[in-house]
Amino acid sequence: MVIELIKLLPMVTVILLASNIIIFILTHTIAYYEWYRFGLVPFYLLSDGKMFIITSFTSMFIHANVVHIAFNMLALVALGRVIEGLVGSSKYALIYILSGLVGVTMHASYSLITGNGVNTPLVGASGAVSGIIGLAAVLGDRFAYLWLGVQFIFIVAGLTSIAYFAHIGGFVFGFMAGRLMYSKQKENL
Repeated sequence: MVIELIKLLPMVTVILLASNIIIFILTHTIAYYEWYRFGLVPFYLLSDGKMFIITSFTSMFIHANVVHIAFNMLALVALGRVIEGLVGSSKYALIYILSGLVGVTMHASYSLITGNGVNTPLVGASGAVSGIIGLAAVLGDRFAYLWLGVQFIFIVAGLTSIAYFAHIGGFVFGFMAGRLMYSKQKENL
């Protein structure tokens, strides 16, 4: 049954899903006490540019717990099965990765400006997945705007230690990339 469901998904979505799940299993079994080292520490932006770049990428594939990865992967599959086919695998992969990088950079900037969580590792694919949600908004998904509004409500309310600015940064990048893609498409018609 699971294999049949995976066969229905586009290639990049399957690769991202499998990568995240395999890395989650490895980091929570073999490297259980070391997984946080692959998270992005916001202070790296000021102190260690090389580590900032490396962990900006690795942090997108590390998740804190089962609930964390489950929500990210459910959103990835729900959106990826439709959006990857609409925009193409290459553009989808590029927007996913760049949204994640923009998201972690926005979170790190917020942390450094406010002093909140400057040395706390950031983990998760939320910024990257949020970029796909931003792309969905451009393609007409009204739920994407509701999701964005909820992020702002949670920021104002100060709820949990979730990296909402990573979500918003990823969303904004995905939205802008989608607008740029579709404005260029209209120009070519």
